[in-house]
Amino acid sequence: MPFSASDPLSITPATPPEPDDPPLAQPAAPISPPAPAAAPRPAERGCPRCAASPEPEDVYCGTCGEQLDRPAVEETVASPASSVSSPIPESAPAPTAIVAPRPALAPGSVPAVALAPAPSAVASTPPEPTLEPDTENTRLVPRGSPGARFVLQFSTGESYTVLGSGIIGRNPSPEPGEAVDHIVTIVDPGRSVSKSHLEFGQDNGVFWVSDRHSGNGSVIREPGSEARYCEPGRRYRVVRGTRIDIGEQFVVVS
Repeated sequence: MPFSASDPLSITPATPPEPDDPPLAQPAAPISPPAPAAAPRPAERGCPRCAASPEPEDVYCGTCGEQLDRPAVEETVASPASSVSSPIPESAPAPTAIVAPRPALAPGSVPAVALAPAPSAVASTPPEPTLEPDTENTRLVPRGSPGARFVLQFSTGESYTVLGSGIIGRNPSPEPGEAVDHIVTIVDPGRSVSKSHLEFGQDNGVFWVSDRHSGNGSVIREPGSEARYCEPGRRYRVVRGTRIDIGEQFVVVS
């Protein structure tokens, strides 16, 4: 635009061009106040930037992120495993058995040796004698005198002639191993006579009787004598003509 000389001149200062913005510097990471110095440890190391004490196996500082270098001290601190590890106690050797020396024998002495007992002699059994065949007939041995003859007359009507020993009763029987010559059975409907009531025999020709523990007992009535009650198991000599009561029955010896 044209201007005249009379127009006041207004000069507007020119604005210088703005220079290009210089590159902005990255703000530095905040620096933490240094941690109080810890007592130096032979195996520890510190961060060169924040003086933190990282773990021996850390590669970067856990506080500021600084890369850590393994200090040369680590080399000196590290020692062979044999020096760091606790010594392993060696197993104690097994105790050695101590054998006491045997005492020396005196000159001329001989140690006693236990001898085994001698086997006992076995008794030999003599051989049985050979018996010859028995071809002879049995030899009969003559018996002694049968004794005197006596007659037994019962109140029931029976009459028996006896020569030796015997048993009187309703159903008489000898004891095991007992031998008698006569078994005299009488009839007694009332059963007052025991099965084996009275025993009799002879002694040098004299007649005797004995009660066999009967239930009703036995009573001896000799002529001209008082009646005698028979004690069981005891023998009583009687003369001919004697009456013997057996229960409700009786027998006369003649």
